[in-house]
Amino acid sequence: MSMSEGKPRSVVRNIVIALVLIAIIAAGAYWYTTSKPRATITPTVTEKPTTKPLETTTVMVTPTPTVEAPTTLVVDKVEEPSSLDPAFCYEFSGWEIVQNVYQTLVTYDRADPNKFVGLIAESWTVSDDGKVYTFKLKKNVVFSDGTPLTAEAVEYSLKRVIVMNQAPSWIISQSLTADSIKVIDDYTVQLTLEKPNPAFLATLASATASIVNPKVVEAHGGVKPDTVNPWMDENVAGSGPFTLKEWVKGDHLTLIRNENYWGDKPALKEVVIYYKSDVLTRILDLKKGTAHIAVVDPVHLDDIKDEPGIVIRDLGPTFHIDLLFFNTQKPPFDNKLVRQAAAHAINYDAIKQILRGKGERYVGPIPKGMFGYDDSVQPYTYDVELAKSLLSKAGHPDGKGLGTLKFLYYSRDEAVDLMAQQIQSDLAKIGMKIELQSLSLSTYMNNLLLDPKDPNYPHMGWTEWYPDYASPDDYAKPLLTWPPGWNPAAYQDKEVANMIFEAASELDRDKAKQLWSEVIHRVYEDTPYAWLMQYTGYYVYRDNVHGLYYHPIHIGYSGFDYSTIYLTPSG
Repeated sequence: MSMSEGKPRSVVRNIVIALVLIAIIAAGAYWYTTSKPRATITPTVTEKPTTKPLETTTVMVTPTPTVEAPTTLVVDKVEEPSSLDPAFCYEFSGWEIVQNVYQTLVTYDRADPNKFVGLIAESWTVSDDGKVYTFKLKKNVVFSDGTPLTAEAVEYSLKRVIVMNQAPSWIISQSLTADSIKVIDDYTVQLTLEKPNPAFLATLASATASIVNPKVVEAHGGVKPDTVNPWMDENVAGSGPFTLKEWVKGDHLTLIRNENYWGDKPALKEVVIYYKSDVLTRILDLKKGTAHIAVVDPVHLDDIKDEPGIVIRDLGPTFHIDLLFFNTQKPPFDNKLVRQAAAHAINYDAIKQILRGKGERYVGPIPKGMFGYDDSVQPYTYDVELAKSLLSKAGHPDGKGLGTLKFLYYSRDEAVDLMAQQIQSDLAKIGMKIELQSLSLSTYMNNLLLDPKDPNYPHMGWTEWYPDYASPDDYAKPLLTWPPGWNPAAYQDKEVANMIFEAASELDRDKAKQLWSEVIHRVYEDTPYAWLMQYTGYYVYRDNVHGLYYHPIHIGYSGFDYSTIYLTPSG
């Protein structure tokens, strides 16, 4: 998920730290670091009858084994979910489970992340003013217990998100109120927006907008304002291709095929996801074949690239970005020339090498492949002489008068440590003395919740962003407006903010694209961020795994749609 809630507008920043701490406590406390034996699949052997010819010699035919394809998939991942409730879950690991057991009105087109197709919805219409959406539902959709999914369930689910008012609720409540969701008949629901939102379908495709079974929820605590439902945190009530068998916290989570699924049933009968923090343990499981799929950090890809039976599949650009922020509210980075000098001093090719090529340059805040990206703007060049010249023009020749600059980051993985060290070395070449501060995620977040002018607020640092839904406003609003959703650069330009809000509400796509282009050009010149890398995704798996489907936003590059996967006999 994104570093913060991704929450735009005037959201209180301290909510961010509470959310991240929840995720850390859940994930960090239960990481699993030892391998466990997996179930062994025994082939069925069929004997052919012995044939006796007229001669006295008896000819024996060797029995031929019939090897059936496995139907249990084993996956090694890192962090387990903190919640399975669509109204509360706000993290990669939880979203993966939610999107396999629940479904939404619409989903992303598999060929284009900027287009949408119906999932539970058969069709929909939009009023001329862009405010009224009327959805016709498919009539054959049922929940895992066989209960029909009707318009009442859609109304219940969306209102539930708004009433519970948990971290991801803004995704829905930015456009809807509880009173603006109306059931027309059993299979028709009408949603009336407070104002037009070009990204509305994208928000309805998010995991937060998943449809839950009202009967099950009401039997287990119901809905209470501003309150989580503990039962829903650990159980599921959806209509997706899988449902939950068990969740042994700190060890594994098991999904089983939903035998009441209304669509094409998955080939897999069971998916067992183990959560293991040690990458070497995950790699060993993959080599032994005790795991079919594993999460492997990019710096370790060379360790397995020639390993027999293991596939490393490149997926293309994700919507996950890394960026370097400059504190624009205190010296020396309150001076645009100093920010530009630092941006041109970074060896971006070296950063890409650290990621073993699993990244590419981009100009933010919008990533490549998303509507609004402007490829006419070229990334900052690596030019040490230009960087020195800019620094000299700013009054700091060879770094004179800069002092020691605090660089903040959290050690997500080995690659981030190496990137921070590379940037420190690069900036030293133009006279910038950088003190690296690698912190736990919680301490890192606490530091960035301070006033940007506070002496303890860093001068600069590394951060990352992943969207809540596929729309440029989910990058631009949190990263570039103030008060922030997640704006560690403390960038405060009212003119840019007004352009962002105008672009985010513009229904004419040509006009919106022009507005986003203006934002990109203006921010490029101001340089509150140095746009480091847009990750290119990859999957690592055994060669008997097939049907892996990737989409840069739906599920995300670190998750899987298990309904499309099937196994063939190995070896």
